[in-house]
Amino acid sequence: MANRKQSKTKKQRKQIKRQTRHFQLRVEHPKDAHVKEILDYAKSQRREVTMIREAVTLYWALENNNLEVLFEMFPQHRDKLTGGGNSGGGVSADALESFMQILRAQGNTGGYVMQSANLPLMKAAAPPKAIAQQAAVTVTADDIADNFLSMFD
Repeated sequence: MANRKQSKTKKQRKQIKRQTRHFQLRVEHPKDAHVKEILDYAKSQRREVTMIREAVTLYWALENNNLEVLFEMFPQHRDKLTGGGNSGGGVSADALESFMQILRAQGNTGGYVMQSANLPLMKAAAPPKAIAQQAAVTVTADDIADNFLSMFD
């Protein structure tokens, strides 16, 4: 009987004030489907809210040109962007400019650009121009039908 009493009494944690937010994901949208998969996995690991909190913090910092949050969350990438052997340990100008170009491109397109930081941004190819012209020979429906039926002989 003493064991039951001990198991029911748990240490009370301090209550934390919370705010609930709701958002929607589009069902038939590939990017939203991918986000849903990530959030479902994070939820199974009991990290969904933490992941959302960290993602928003990182996004806001990068949008405001603050790379320190990136380096705090992912210290293994500091050498890639700082040039490794810089005496001041700061971000090299080339690496920073390349990184900022990628961020600007993402902001302008409204989506994400999957690109290596070492490659220059490339402009999209112009679409081909099609010119509609009147055919020189008039084709009748009988000619079309004969052509179609000749395929089966």
